[in-house]
Order: sequence, then C-alpha cells, then structure tokens
Amino acid sequence: MDSKFEDRMNEYLNIEMKVPTAEELREAVESGTIKPSSVVPPHKAFSKRTMAQRICEDMGLGFNLGNTFDAVVRDDSVFKGLDIETAWHNPKTTREMIKALRKGGFKTMRLPVSWHNHVNGRDDIVSQAWMKRIKEVVTWCLEEDMYVILNTHHDILPGFLYPDAENMARSCEFMKNIWVQIAETFRDFPADKLLFESMNEVRVFTNFEWTPDYENEDCVLAMKNINKLNQIFVDTVRASGSKNSERCLVIPGYSTSTEGACWDGFKLPRDTVDGRLLVAAHVYSPAHFAFFLKEGANLLTFDLGDPASKDPVDERLTKLYDKFVANGIPVTIDEFGTVEKDNDPERIKCIAYTVAKASQFNMRCCYWDNGTFFRYGDGMAIFSRKTCSFPRTEPLDAMLEGLNAF
Repeated sequence: MDSKFEDRMNEYLNIEMKVPTAEELREAVESGTIKPSSVVPPHKAFSKRTMAQRICEDMGLGFNLGNTFDAVVRDDSVFKGLDIETAWHNPKTTREMIKALRKGGFKTMRLPVSWHNHVNGRDDIVSQAWMKRIKEVVTWCLEEDMYVILNTHHDILPGFLYPDAENMARSCEFMKNIWVQIAETFRDFPADKLLFESMNEVRVFTNFEWTPDYENEDCVLAMKNINKLNQIFVDTVRASGSKNSERCLVIPGYSTSTEGACWDGFKLPRDTVDGRLLVAAHVYSPAHFAFFLKEGANLLTFDLGDPASKDPVDERLTKLYDKFVANGIPVTIDEFGTVEKDNDPERIKCIAYTVAKASQFNMRCCYWDNGTFFRYGDGMAIFSRKTCSFPRTEPLDAMLEGLNAF
C-alpha cells in the first residue's frame, strides 16, 4: 500500500465524527423554511400505488458503482476492451464487493455504464465480452436481492448522444441501437428488480451545461431533443417484449438536473403501460459545499440548524415533490454526495440531511461513490473496494439514519 495513502487513511480513521440521529434529522427537515404545496405524505396520498411507486418506496438506500463501467478512454489509451473497467483507477468489480455493500445496508445498485468505447460499426454493435461482463455484475446484484438501475452513462459526445441540432439524427440512432441490444440481453430479467435508465446528464457543453436557461434557444432545443430521446428509449424497450413490456423505466431531464426535470417543457414519454415510469434527478447541494471549488465560495461546513445550508437542498427536492411525487410520479435521486475537502465530519451531516429530506417526500437516493478517498475536491468514496469494507461506518450510518427519519 502507498505510504502516503496509508498515512492519510490513518488520519481519516482517527477523525471524530458524530452521526446525526433520525430524530435530529427529522427536526432539521421539519424546521426548514421551504414548504411543499401539499403537506400530505405521498405514501398516504394514493389509495392504490403504482408499480413504480411501490418499487421506489422499497429501494431503500442506493450505491453508485462509479468510475468503473462508466469509464471512457481515448482511442490511443493503453486500456482496451474489458480493461476499461479499471481505467479510472478502480479495481475489477467482484462478487465480494456486491455482497459487502448489500450487507452494509445498500438495497439498490445503480450501475453506470458507458457504451461507446465498446461498439463497432454504424449499427453500434456492442462487444459480446462487454455485454457479458455487465450481465454478470447485474446478476450478482440481483442474486444479493438488490434493485439495479442500469443506464447509458458517459456517452455524451457528438457521434453518440449529443442533443443539438447537428447531432440529433445520429443521437437518435445511437439511442435506439444501444437499447435494442440492452433490452434483448435483459428482456427476461425480473421486471420488479431491474430498472433501465435512458441516459445520464445528457446536455450541450455551453455556459448552460449544468443549469439550463429556459430563454436560450439552443438550450430549449436541447431540452426538447432530450424528450425525443427519452421517447425512443421507452418505445425501444417496450418493443422488445417479455419482461420489458412492464419493466420500470427511469427518465431524466436535461443534465439530469432538477432544473431540467422541472422545466415546463419536460415531458414524460408516452408509454404502453401505466405506472411504470420514474423521474431521475441528481442533487449535489449546496453546490459549493457538495461539489464545486471556487475561490471565495468554497463552503466547508453544513449546519443542520441553518437555512443557508438546508435551503438549497430543500428547494430542489420540494420542486421535484410538487411537480412529480405529489402527482403520483415517483422520483429517484440517483446521484448525490459530497466531495472530500478535509471536512469529513461536515460531509456526513449533509448526506444524512439529503437522505432525510428525500425520505420525507418518499424519494430514494443513490450515493455517488467514485472509489477515491483522498483527493481534495474529488474524493467521494466511503467504501473500500480493495478490502470490501467501510473504513468508517459513520457516513453509511448517517445515511441510514436519514432514511429512517420518516
């Protein structure tokens, strides 16, 4: 083991961390200044819940196997084929990892997968070896009684999935080609445990990359094109038949952001079966605490009693609740988390609060773990893939307390 890493891990193991209790988190949530339009708890608002609502409620706490199957490389990379799984410095995924995550309390596995490094020809034929490997890991998760969300992830490039006018025709081809093959491979997998998610953070690389501008013509066009891509996804999966005829499908908006989903023009795709769609959103909030580094605005603390800490989380989740959950459409926060800034005791308060606030609205959250512990402004790991263990249990315990707050 690298001596610097070992020294830093020893420091981490000796940091004092306090896990907020479910009661403390519930009080923090209920004292928030931003209130939903409806005060009826969503699980009590519907006398008969849809399959998507039931699954979402039962998903519990989720884990993203990040920077693994979603890794992408340039053509001149030394990583080829199946080796790309380890190109972003994570070890090869094992059955023991999946077992340890399930035993730790994670009930859902979001499996981010990038495909464009593994296709050939105009029809985007996926490498049999790559598809077999993804199928293997999905099977392990299902055998551990986990829900699985399988997607297309970092295929956000011209020539693959890029929702501007110039690339839209090709994007439609790629979306259909990839999902024809995924749908065929998994068509007989259980519809109540394996979910498909159309795409991840698809956007255009402009000044409005992460937060769309509803008045910008190019941005609005991209958002409309994402609606079209989502419709192709649903139509393609449903056309494959078998369990895909009723499988729950996860639908993101522009950049999988709250703003993208809550745009008035965002439309859920037409479907052939009722109650099988969920909306996806990512919540890295407050932004300058959870993610971004900016001189003069780099937040390092999170206060459960301070609206300045809570309001950015509350605003996003309340908008999603009012538009979707209160109207019978479940929402999964399928990415959230905080980057390491030498502030681990503060980070666990933020992730616990996010899960608690989402739990109030019957949303479920999947923590983004990129496998990196100590890289200022980028490290997000709480699980060691080398030892198949949680070096510190407090981050996990804090999220489970948040889940149990409501």
